[in-house]
Amino acid sequence: FFSSWTFLKGFNSASPPRASFLCPSIKKLARHAMANFHTQLMKAMALLLTGSAVGVDGTSIKMDFLPFGSARTDPLLNPTCLSDHVHTFYGAKLSVRPETTYADMRAAPENSGNTVDNMSLYWHPTVYRHDKTNGVYKQADIWFGSSYYVWETGQATAFPNGFNMIAYGSQAKSRSTATCDGPSDCERDDCTTSDDSFFPANACSELEAKLVFPTCWDGVNLTSEDMMSHVSYDVEEGRFDADCPSTHPVKLPEVHFYFRIKDYPGGEHVFSDGSSTYHADYFSGWDAAKLQQILDGCSNDSDAASPDQFCEGQLEFRTAKTSGVQTEDDEIRGGLEALQTTPDPNMQATVSTEPVDGVSTPPRGSCTGSLLPAGGGGGGGGR
Repeated sequence: FFSSWTFLKGFNSASPPRASFLCPSIKKLARHAMANFHTQLMKAMALLLTGSAVGVDGTSIKMDFLPFGSARTDPLLNPTCLSDHVHTFYGAKLSVRPETTYADMRAAPENSGNTVDNMSLYWHPTVYRHDKTNGVYKQADIWFGSSYYVWETGQATAFPNGFNMIAYGSQAKSRSTATCDGPSDCERDDCTTSDDSFFPANACSELEAKLVFPTCWDGVNLTSEDMMSHVSYDVEEGRFDADCPSTHPVKLPEVHFYFRIKDYPGGEHVFSDGSSTYHADYFSGWDAAKLQQILDGCSNDSDAASPDQFCEGQLEFRTAKTSGVQTEDDEIRGGLEALQTTPDPNMQATVSTEPVDGVSTPPRGSCTGSLLPAGGGGGGGGR
């Protein structure tokens, strides 16, 4: 006879069936409905098998962000020079230089998202669309990004001030995926691709990429040389409610980071590091005490990343949010644009003048190239 926990975990990890015949917006609603169905089924089976509500009592919040700039900079891995490859940034709206600190994030005039309290930075290698006909790499337009936090109320520890980490899609527990909503034939001049393991060769009404960060911390170090050794995934499947290893006993909220490309054209796409493997960095800009209040004070019915849960009673949003009410992606993008009160930093004027868009080859090379002096300019102007 099997344990109820193993049985329930099997339901929790099941992937909802795809419905390729549905239009993209209905398909997304169907996926979320199926995820909620699995949650409720898991709880019902807990009651049936154990006689009590054993298992997961999860809470989640969803925060959305516009990308605000791209440059070859990484203040965590390369704090003194230009980084190996170009990154796209979300969150605290400032010129992200190698020496950017927690204090800089807290002092930023605003973030590129829809919350007041979250001044964190999130970034990933820039996505390039390779135009093979003309020999040009063009940055793919990111529609918007989302950060979900999932945790057990009263059981998670807030990220300490200045905490940071990295997640790699090559790790199975990161659950890295790219979901193609509304697939169709590619209509580019050259639709061939050397690697469609992440970026599909066909077109999509929306491409949604996901990555999940580790949830266990050693309780001592804000960072580590590789940005990974001080954190760990749990000892099970990589879930917010699973046990941590003894080496990393402190449970953190589980961070999911998504980015979306609307009207993805198909054909060859690649990350700026030359790979098709998604990785992302997280640099916490929260006030730890405020985040702890949210983690202890908010509770909702979310055993997964829920698109309609916001903890609006504890977390201050820049626009009205109501838990249980999901906003369509088109409205999210328009709403985020309306919230921006300061121009995007011109990172070619404040970090490096090297071109990062419409290039024959994306710039590469750790600590190569010219870093502009600190305080050498600013203002808006896009990417």
